[in-house]
Amino acid sequence: MKTRIKHALLLMMTVPFILVSCQKNEYNDKPEATAPAAGQLKTDLVYCGTPLVAPMVNYAQSIAPATVTVMNDATNLLVKFELSEPGWFINLPALFIGTPGQLAALPGVTVDFNGPNTVYFNSTSAPFGLPIGPGNYANYGNYWEYSMPLSDLPECFAVVAYARIRNIDTNGFLDIWGKSPSKTSGYYLNYCRQECPPPPPLGGCETAYAFGESVANCFISIPGVQSNNWGWSNGPIGAGNYSWPMYAGAGQCNIGNGTHVGTLTVNYTPPTAIVTYTVFDGYVLNETHLFVGNDILPKKKNKYTTAPGQFPYKHGNLNGVTSDTFTINGLSGNIYVAAHSVVCDE
Repeated sequence: MKTRIKHALLLMMTVPFILVSCQKNEYNDKPEATAPAAGQLKTDLVYCGTPLVAPMVNYAQSIAPATVTVMNDATNLLVKFELSEPGWFINLPALFIGTPGQLAALPGVTVDFNGPNTVYFNSTSAPFGLPIGPGNYANYGNYWEYSMPLSDLPECFAVVAYARIRNIDTNGFLDIWGKSPSKTSGYYLNYCRQECPPPPPLGGCETAYAFGESVANCFISIPGVQSNNWGWSNGPIGAGNYSWPMYAGAGQCNIGNGTHVGTLTVNYTPPTAIVTYTVFDGYVLNETHLFVGNDILPKKKNKYTTAPGQFPYKHGNLNGVTSDTFTINGLSGNIYVAAHSVVCDE
């Protein structure tokens, strides 16, 4: 693959329309372009139906060093970029997600809706007017993701996925897009939200916790915890947006025995964290208990406690809502989030 990418870099110099030469620009020399960006956590969405996976290719479609995946659960859409080429990193990711009409209305964009899903950009400057993304050059490692509520989208919509990738050693770069059937400056994917099967009944009410995937710490395995309560403290996490599944009845922290009942989102911009519980259709929230802090768990008499009633933030008697939000102020540094709820059949 290294040889093919070197050849592709040479080819880029001969294609004036969309690709630019490997000269440095005002962003590329900044220190953040060589240091990995913080908070690049993966959201392992428990998806419905079949995800859409497409290779991301260069202009000549001679190499495919990355993939873009589009998927949804019952409440959220997730788009993720995954780069597989060693020695390269994602330098600038960008997206469009919306209706074909909204895509065609972007400034400087021409869309061929009757042809092979092609998009032409009048601009030659990345990210070509695509509205979603961090907006700055940095080292985003080999993974970048974006999540948004399905409620903001129609049943079917278009996705344009772009990334500039950069070589760590040479500083050379490539612009890549999800695969198009023809050579073009970009392309769009058609995606329709996947239907989710009806959630299984809980048979009443169950304890549920947010499971933070790679940052989840099971209560039972945390040193100093003297309780057999199951659940997770998730962290440490830095500033960023996070989305984690909520599981009910997952005794001993075994999600295989639990039921996926909803999603917890955390938007952490120090000094404030906004934490939102959302359950799927068929379930309701009766209580929520939340801990957010720099320690892994709250303490009572200088000992860690896993009792939800001891968590500092709580909403009781919710009377069957489907969403509940906490706004926590006064935070700094890396934090942990332990999010308990009582989830019931509707």
